[in-house]
Amino acid sequence: MRVLFHYTHKQTLGHTTRSIALAAALCRHGAQVLILQGGIPQPFIRFPKGCQVVDIPFPFDTRASFQSHTVPVSADKRAHFILKTAADFFPDVFITEFFPFGRLAYMPELLPTLRYLRKKDKRIIASIGYPLLIDLARLEDKTFAALHRAVFAFFDNFLIHTPKELETKYIQETIQSPVLSRSYTAFMKDLKKKIVYTGYVFPENMMTGGTQLPIEKDTKSNTIVISRGGGAVYPKLITTAIEAQRLIDKKIRTIIACGPATSPKEMALFQSHLTTSDKKRVVLANHLDNLDEHLRHCLVSVSLCGYNTSVQLMRYGTPSVIIPYQNNNSKMPTNDQIARARLLQEKFSSIALDHDSMTGQSLAHAIQKQMSQPRPKPAPPNWFNGADVAARLVVGDTPN
Repeated sequence: MRVLFHYTHKQTLGHTTRSIALAAALCRHGAQVLILQGGIPQPFIRFPKGCQVVDIPFPFDTRASFQSHTVPVSADKRAHFILKTAADFFPDVFITEFFPFGRLAYMPELLPTLRYLRKKDKRIIASIGYPLLIDLARLEDKTFAALHRAVFAFFDNFLIHTPKELETKYIQETIQSPVLSRSYTAFMKDLKKKIVYTGYVFPENMMTGGTQLPIEKDTKSNTIVISRGGGAVYPKLITTAIEAQRLIDKKIRTIIACGPATSPKEMALFQSHLTTSDKKRVVLANHLDNLDEHLRHCLVSVSLCGYNTSVQLMRYGTPSVIIPYQNNNSKMPTNDQIARARLLQEKFSSIALDHDSMTGQSLAHAIQKQMSQPRPKPAPPNWFNGADVAARLVVGDTPN
């Protein structure tokens, strides 16, 4: 079984981590995997053993374009490279990550390969982290909606990496516009026969070169962990966390993972924010090699509400304060982090704060409240078998 897997990122970790976890599962199930990595290379990533990786030339997405949907001038060159790679590798299955639910700026570079492989009767599958159509607001444009449906028609399956329809409920509830809510419902209904809910894809331990810190595994852990994923957005989370820890018991240690996309100027800013007293109990790092273990055993986690961290919090029942990312595009009716924040609040007693109004004092109060509450009950283990369920479907087995 030969699998060609296309993914990209904007210097975040969510899309990279899910892609690597899926590639690792495919390799475990005997597939030969070639990854087409479409973003700026992330040198700290350790790819699965036996998996070939090719960086698509002329990358254009960076943290600076986090909210951009602009098609690059290099699209034709990238399309030619992808098509040639597909023709040479001649896969049995082609997988796109997030596209076509999002990353529609990649349509020009992917369309020739989708057409080519469809004519060759190859299977085409989309790997989708969460059931959200990013360009939902544009579906009211009939021309765009028709184009979108035509692209969706290329795909044999849409693998949505959540437990069955779990996040769909919360995304539906956060769509404020009745018109867009109906559009969303109609699109998901049209795709129903092609959708498979796999369960969450649990993040692999795939980063190298990060900071290693000892783990406190006993019940006397006195550590708070602050993390912002890849580090592409919300530097205020880091500076506010530094302020908040000054208002908490001085015996509490604070670990702050700023994210591997943190620029040297940002890190210098964060370091300058630390007082001499802060440095005695605050550890500041770009990323931690063993962040998963820290999230498992810490007193409280403070983070955005991204896919990876949220999945870890659910699995371990870690008390959490979450600051969901909010897209500044006013035409965007919802996003996955706002919807997932509701899920975490309702099912795992998380406290959600608004990024813009958050202060050191309000963050400290939320952390202290979580420290005084019983730990949430972890989610059922079968929520987290998404990678293996997806891999079994791709190689031809029937998913559970």
